[in-house]
Amino acid sequence: MTHIAKGANIPVPTAPLRVAVGRRQVPGTPGVDAAALLLDATGAVRRDGDLVFRSMSVHPSGAVRHLGAGDGGGQIAEWLELDLPLVEPEVQRVLVAGYGDGAAFGAVPGLYAQVVTADGGLVTHYDVTDASTETAFVLGEFYRRDGAWRFRAVGQGYDTGLAGLAQDFGGRAAQAAAPVPAPPTAGPVTLQDVVKVGSEAGAVPLGESPAPTPPASGAAPVMAKAAPSAERVPVAVPAPEPVPVPEPVPVPEPASPAWGRDLLDFEPIVHRGKSAKTITVDLPFPPHSDPVILEARLTDAHFRFLHVQIVGSDEDVFCNDLPDHYGRALFVPPPGGGPVKLKVRHSGNWELTFRPLTAALPIGPGTVRGSGREVFVHTGPAAELTVRASDRHSGWFQVFSHRGDAPGALREPAERLAYAWNGRRVKEKVRIPEGPLLIVIDKSKHQWEFTLDPLNSP
Repeated sequence: MTHIAKGANIPVPTAPLRVAVGRRQVPGTPGVDAAALLLDATGAVRRDGDLVFRSMSVHPSGAVRHLGAGDGGGQIAEWLELDLPLVEPEVQRVLVAGYGDGAAFGAVPGLYAQVVTADGGLVTHYDVTDASTETAFVLGEFYRRDGAWRFRAVGQGYDTGLAGLAQDFGGRAAQAAAPVPAPPTAGPVTLQDVVKVGSEAGAVPLGESPAPTPPASGAAPVMAKAAPSAERVPVAVPAPEPVPVPEPVPVPEPASPAWGRDLLDFEPIVHRGKSAKTITVDLPFPPHSDPVILEARLTDAHFRFLHVQIVGSDEDVFCNDLPDHYGRALFVPPPGGGPVKLKVRHSGNWELTFRPLTAALPIGPGTVRGSGREVFVHTGPAAELTVRASDRHSGWFQVFSHRGDAPGALREPAERLAYAWNGRRVKEKVRIPEGPLLIVIDKSKHQWEFTLDPLNSP
């Protein structure tokens, strides 16, 4: 447990962690939202899904989530959840950034980043002291070193906001987004018990970086310990003398949809191979099982066509080029249940990952962009969905909704929301009912854009 200075780094446990991008709660000052960027060995995002923020709140691997905001004790924190064991091998760094509505970060009081364990233990804390005109800020990064993970305090500002930051690292999803930080989802809570935490000793400097220094006030940080039943994470803040002890900032619940409780639950199952191969998916599918998600990833730059078919069935799971060598499809098991055999055909190396339906990407108010096939879940009120898509080549584009409470009801589409063929451009505006329901891009090589607008209440 330690405060670290800009440029210093420290080892972190290879375990699920939570990261707060926090500040003091002062009326009239700019808000800050949190984002994470997953970078490969070249220092770039591999696809738009590698940017996780409020409008794209879950990484396809499930390793990073945007949890939302909480406040308490004069502090506001935006929370990210980072499950390091789930981070894909290709990802070498995970940046933690803050962004706002265009106001300068120099006007944000008490900006900090804090890393805690899943059970609330403080790992490290970094106070930003040199922000000025920036409109986006990389506070820190997690990076691999000798088979383990470390956290470095970066403190690098950008004058171009989240869109410019994402563009610098190769992403497109945020370039047209101008999100306003979400309001806190929880009010102040009763203080449980307060303890002093350790000094700044133990930080590991980066190269010749100076040793970490204590907070400007010279006082040790104060950490509020949350009651176990409240699902709160302690937040450390510098405490000038004299000052009342701050209240803890609650951590919002993860965005897992409530409807997922009765669906088939399992740890992700990965199959890898080369060229043609038949695999057995050893999952205990019950008869007429609800679907799961099949994620496909191709690694050879020259080959994008993938064919995946259930043995003994005429139905194709994949039979198309994968944009960016990546796609996620709704996999409907045979009605008889039990293990399933798949025939895979591809000219190079491939990777198939089976995930539970709870890994569907949440979609809420705002705009999300991407390409190829995808599976979303809508859990909010009735809304208007604007669908735009285009493809330079010939190809189908098809979007369905799936809904229903009875077991097996999600196997068949409830409604076709959009359809186009021969590479035609798509611009559809449809109404979708109150969630929960799935929104599934069933056929696509298109670049697409979904905008969700809640309907006005009468």
